[in-house]
This record gives sequence, structure tokens and C-alpha cells, in this order.
Amino acid sequence: MRKAIPPRAAAVICWIMTIFSFLLGFIAFKNRDLTTFIIALVLIVLFMIVLPKIFWRCPYCGRSLPSSGMLRMRFCPYCNKTL
Repeated sequence: MRKAIPPRAAAVICWIMTIFSFLLGFIAFKNRDLTTFIIALVLIVLFMIVLPKIFWRCPYCGRSLPSSGMLRMRFCPYCNKTL
């Protein structure tokens, strides 16, 4: 069985990589590099939408947690256990 990533670590990783992707997109936009800008947009979608749906889960009930407020969330809204 696959070992789960702790929810707090998954949230921090997703946010750090999202900020990195925004910076990459800004630099590519300033340098007018379309290829890098598109790659940055794909990374933003990946780190803001796809990965939180996969890894941002409650370790107790297994349900996908809401991504809004993921850094401040302390309890699962479904089973009310501490994350």
C-alpha cells in the first residue's frame, strides 16, 4: 500500500510550487518567451488544481479536502479529525 503524504506537507508543497510557477510565468512574460510562458501556465494549473485533488486528502476518511483555505485548515470538514 502506498504511504500517504501528510496533508499539511502536500498543501505547503503545492503553494510553494504555485508561487514558483507564477514567478516563471512573469519572467517569461517580461522576456516575451511564449514557450516558457505556456509551460508556466500548465504548471500553475497542475499545482493549483490537479495535485491538490490527488494529494490533499484527509488521512482518516480519505475524502478530498477543499482547496480554499488549505494552509489554514486544521480539521477535516467531513470527519472533524485533526489534520
